[in-house]
Amino acid sequence: MVVEATIINVAIPTIMREFVIGPEAAQWLSAGFLGAMVTTMLLASWFERRFGPRTTYAGALVLFSLASLAGGLAESIPVLIAARVAQGAISGLVQPLGLVVIFRVFAPSERGRAMSVFGLGVVLAPALGPAVGGYLVDLVSWRAIFFVTLPLCVGGVFLSLRYLPERDCEIPFQRFDAVGLALMGSFIFFLLTGFAVGNAEGWTSLTFQFRLAICFFLTVALVGWEMHFPHPLLQFRLFHNSHFAASALVAFAYGLGLYGSTYLVPLYVQSVLHYDAGLSGLLLMPGGLAMAVSIILTGRLLDRFAAQQLIVTGLLFFAASLLLIAIGDVADSFAVLAVLLALGRVGLGMTIPSLNLGALQLIESPQLAQASGTLNFIRQLGGAIGVNVLTTLFSRLNAGGLHSGLAAAASMERAFNVCFAIVGMVFLLAVVPALRMRRDLANPEGNA
Repeated sequence: MVVEATIINVAIPTIMREFVIGPEAAQWLSAGFLGAMVTTMLLASWFERRFGPRTTYAGALVLFSLASLAGGLAESIPVLIAARVAQGAISGLVQPLGLVVIFRVFAPSERGRAMSVFGLGVVLAPALGPAVGGYLVDLVSWRAIFFVTLPLCVGGVFLSLRYLPERDCEIPFQRFDAVGLALMGSFIFFLLTGFAVGNAEGWTSLTFQFRLAICFFLTVALVGWEMHFPHPLLQFRLFHNSHFAASALVAFAYGLGLYGSTYLVPLYVQSVLHYDAGLSGLLLMPGGLAMAVSIILTGRLLDRFAAQQLIVTGLLFFAASLLLIAIGDVADSFAVLAVLLALGRVGLGMTIPSLNLGALQLIESPQLAQASGTLNFIRQLGGAIGVNVLTTLFSRLNAGGLHSGLAAAASMERAFNVCFAIVGMVFLLAVVPALRMRRDLANPEGNA
């Protein structure tokens, strides 16, 4: 599921040519997936309580396979986007449950290594997915990227039925927060589409102002409802723990950087450096290998050192990577660009298991499912907003679209460089809440 979140990025230029669409429509292939994932991710806790991990995993994988088949066979862009939205919605149900299972079956002294293995899939997939997808696009078709994960889904169904636990009958049944889900889904829809409307019609247009007002109203309504509903989808009381609140800010920046950069890099190297899809995917392979080593070593270090130290180091590595790429001339070489991307992936590999462990280690066991779902929600929300905002920003900065030849190429490169620089700066700013997490270690109650 994490592979499918990013594997399509290397195929977007090909899909744009086949369906004759622009970047604003194409970005929904990524942002639609992430936005739907964000909306349903908070349902994981309710599904886990109502049906148990076994039934939830198996059922979701079957539905995910059907959505993948629909995407691979799509003959129009609306059907293709709908399939991506369905994939994201189903994926959102499954991913948070991994952390819940880890905290239930591993002792505290073993959770660091368990987190590293879990994080290996979550973080390595966005690096390796585009590499595999690039060659599938060049050698077969962009449609193949929807079929490549089907064997994994089939295997996952059998493994979940064999190994995952059934529903814990001692856990009381909870009411489904249908109102919270409707408010959350509406907020994400109006937020993400609002950026596109503002870019197309102007940031002072009545249409954009109307959507902005709706987002504000939905935010107030969501907070008010969730604070009073007995079993809310989004437990805002978790943010009373300043340690967890700081972790959430880092998670948001992490999602923006991970998905934003993974979306931008294939477009950059295919549009500016004129790589084919296979070569642009291969560019991320060294980073994937470096990330694998980083995340394994981080898992061992987490059993000895504070998670916050590793988080800060990882954030600085990724920020340095993107800021150096933003210089432009430095990253014109395939080898140099691959090294810089690998440096950033090392940082991501250090951050994700450290962030998961650091955020959840002070959460009481009954709240683990909601805390895990909330942390994943914040990270994926950062990814959805990041892809959407960066696409909008790129469109505004790319004034070269009005010109041709060298002027257009220079304008496009400048636009990419500004976007890379902004992502790098976001990671630098994320060091501030990460340092707050470190100070909170002396305050185990997490009081502000």
